[in-house]
Amino acid sequence: MSQKLLITLAAAITLVILIAGISSLTHKHNTSSEESSEIVSGTEMIIVPSEMPERISLEVPAGFTETNSQYYEKYYVCNDASVIVTGEDLTIYGQDVKTYSEDVKAQYQNTADDFLLLSEEDTAVDGVDCRLFEFTYAIKGDGVSQEMQCMTAVIIKDERVYIVTCKSHRDTFMNYRQPFRKMLESIRIADEVFPSAGTAAAVQTDASAVTSVS
Repeated sequence: MSQKLLITLAAAITLVILIAGISSLTHKHNTSSEESSEIVSGTEMIIVPSEMPERISLEVPAGFTETNSQYYEKYYVCNDASVIVTGEDLTIYGQDVKTYSEDVKAQYQNTADDFLLLSEEDTAVDGVDCRLFEFTYAIKGDGVSQEMQCMTAVIIKDERVYIVTCKSHRDTFMNYRQPFRKMLESIRIADEVFPSAGTAAAVQTDASAVTSVS
């Protein structure tokens, strides 16, 4: 066999090995991305999809940046940790924070695998009642399982509920726990603004004047 033919065969074999290696790496990367997406999607779907509520403000821990997803208009992330703020009007007038919190816990228990409540306490945020609970759970998919830890605050003011959820992988949660607690202490919820009696009367007078002119 000539030297030229040997060189050609060697080059062909090298090319085949290179292509096989690239294909293997690409498949591994795509599989990893799909698994990561599955974990993220499963984690986010536990909380009822909602827009970022108005009238609430808080100091997000350093290192967290604003982002969005198909489930949330706006939330904050830092590596594997996230902060999600949701809110809605109460459907049952006068419902207290303890009763509403039981519904939130039930939602987690029914949605997440291996739910385990670690602690629960009553506290105050910006002068209003708050129920704070901490728990672990798992996100499981096809060949994927991720242990998570979460801290959730439920706050009710002016017949509107606010839920602040802070979570990360279970093995990194202690890195974020204190910043999460400090963030919850920074929450401020503006009072609902109602038109004063004088303003309402003025509006009614203006409306009457327009009617008279007509």
